[in-house]
Amino acid sequence: MLPMKDVRLAIGELLAADVSTLAPVAANKIALIIANFSLTENLVVGDLTLATFTGSAPKAGAAGAQQAGVSPLTGQQVLTILAPAGGYRWECTVAPGAPETIYGYCLLDDTLATLLAATLLDTPVTITDVGDFFDAGAVEMQFVAQPVT
Repeated sequence: MLPMKDVRLAIGELLAADVSTLAPVAANKIALIIANFSLTENLVVGDLTLATFTGSAPKAGAAGAQQAGVSPLTGQQVLTILAPAGGYRWECTVAPGAPETIYGYCLLDDTLATLLAATLLDTPVTITDVGDFFDAGAVEMQFVAQPVT
């Protein structure tokens, strides 16, 4: 059975406001991933290696309801994980002992124990020195136009 559009769009709206997942009172965090990984829905936090360079601490987003809408270009529902002041930008402030290559980033709960979403970068970014940075820009989660049938 294919859910109709109204049902599909309700999923994103409900998740964007759900206090047990995407809209907690204590904001979820975005963390950088520094080991290559296969992106599947079965990933758990223990499957990932998070960045350790000085300046790479996971960043808490805005608590509460996140933004949900439909892209007129793709027809897909998009949830935007609201950014903190300064955005999702990490800058190295002390030369790392070894270069760290950022392969992606993930959305974790505020305790860093539960993986909620992850993404792989098209092109990994290597942090090698003070001043090197990575900016994730807008952190968005997309729902396909026709999900589970």
